[in-house]
Amino acid sequence: MMIALMELVDWVGLKLPSLRRARTAVAMARSHLALAGCEVGKRVLVHGSLQLERRGRVVVGDRCVFVAGPFPTALHVERGGTLEVGQRCYFNYGAQLEVHDSVRLGERCLFGSYVRVTDAPGAPVVVGNDVWVAHGAVINPGVTIGDGAVIAAGSVVSADVPAGMLAMGNPARLMSQQLSGSGGAHV
Repeated sequence: MMIALMELVDWVGLKLPSLRRARTAVAMARSHLALAGCEVGKRVLVHGSLQLERRGRVVVGDRCVFVAGPFPTALHVERGGTLEVGQRCYFNYGAQLEVHDSVRLGERCLFGSYVRVTDAPGAPVVVGNDVWVAHGAVINPGVTIGDGAVIAAGSVVSADVPAGMLAMGNPARLMSQQLSGSGGAHV
């Protein structure tokens, strides 16, 4: 029933391409259907398929975007778990968030394709503001990532990442994001 309703909303959007307000309204309606039962902010967009298994609480901030692709983004929140997504977060296709206890994502975070974030009971995950998690990275239970940190593609993060740091590798190691030179030639 829900899929048929979403297909109807998509069809209406295609039949009204010249009416921008109508297209925006259709996109918003589709997004609210995809996130049914969640606490959803203003102007949240879900493009394409979103797998939602919500047994706990899901809060999605204003202007978040979930992007379509070859694999859907998946949100699995177990009973008693809480997923909080800050404003203006962006999720590329294939991202997976599995919540048993608590996952809190700050504002303006970018999650690349196939990113996986998992917590465990008693081991919450906290991601600060302005964090970029690149393609295929894995964030394990109990990790706190500070504001402005970058998680490199394919990295596996099992320990905290301080604000403004770059985490890369498997297991992830920390590097400064500051580039400094002695004034010599650069290759």
